[in-house]
Amino acid sequence: MKTVMRIWILLLLLLSLSFGHDSKPAYLQIKALDSHHYDVLWKVPMQSSKKKYMLSVKFDESIKNSHEPAEVEVAGWKIMRWRISTDSSLLGKKIKIEGLSSTAKEVLLRYINIDGKKISSLISPNKPVYTFTQGSKGDGVALAYTKMGIEHILEGTDHLLFVACLVMIANTFGKLLWTITGFTLAHSVTLFLSALGIVHMPIPPIEASIALSIVFLAVEIAKNDKNSLTYRYPVIVSSSFGLLHGFGFASALMEIGLPQNERVKALLFFNVGVELGQLAFVMVLLTLSTILFKIWKSARNIEWNKIVSYAIGSIAMMWLLQRLLLF
Repeated sequence: MKTVMRIWILLLLLLSLSFGHDSKPAYLQIKALDSHHYDVLWKVPMQSSKKKYMLSVKFDESIKNSHEPAEVEVAGWKIMRWRISTDSSLLGKKIKIEGLSSTAKEVLLRYINIDGKKISSLISPNKPVYTFTQGSKGDGVALAYTKMGIEHILEGTDHLLFVACLVMIANTFGKLLWTITGFTLAHSVTLFLSALGIVHMPIPPIEASIALSIVFLAVEIAKNDKNSLTYRYPVIVSSSFGLLHGFGFASALMEIGLPQNERVKALLFFNVGVELGQLAFVMVLLTLSTILFKIWKSARNIEWNKIVSYAIGSIAMMWLLQRLLLF
């Protein structure tokens, strides 16, 4: 099973390098000042290319702008602030995100009423219109941040390659279970500490260290020394490096942003999403490698461990050099 697993990891490696996209959602906050006036915050990410996401907010015709929106661009985000007014409450009024149906993005809507009650909802491409109703409530924060966590881990090539290396090293199911559990617990600790502002770490050294952790595991796989600490106790390695990866997850989460008054909830569900995505990735590796093992039995005669470890190590070393330049 290990031989074919390495083949599949190599295929996933090539695919992950080819298909990546920005998963950051747009963010719309509406805060009631009184029954007729509301402050609006619209935050939409821009693509890495020169082309911007062409998303805009369109309110009901009965809702008017008190003044023109003020717009700034900060760290890859377009941020707009303005005030709206209406003759009555927002009850029954609609909000449409124009341009959303042609994207794969979502919008996290947060409404804060006069009493300070918060309503969170997720506006998706297949349903780009939101209507305020008397019983409006939602689990938008839980759903949105769970999905962001899943998307982040599945689009994070460096994290996936690290997990793939762990799968290759932990050659029994029991050892794999302890290894992945150690990685999960370790990065959960630093994710929470960093995202809540308890511990602060500079991001460039952390990102470089994550790349270095992959290089280390690739070297260990190439050496294939079954008596090494890495092979005998992979949970120690996964837990140690998991602390670094947790800071990396926190960096991505801080870029997305946390709801001011629901930080712990958003953080918890983001971590849940990361774990679900990570589990799905491991299950895909194990399932497909088992299937391929039965189909292509001659693959066991090829030294795939060195081929895959050299490929992963080379890419990780390239990342390391690139990230060192950011210091």
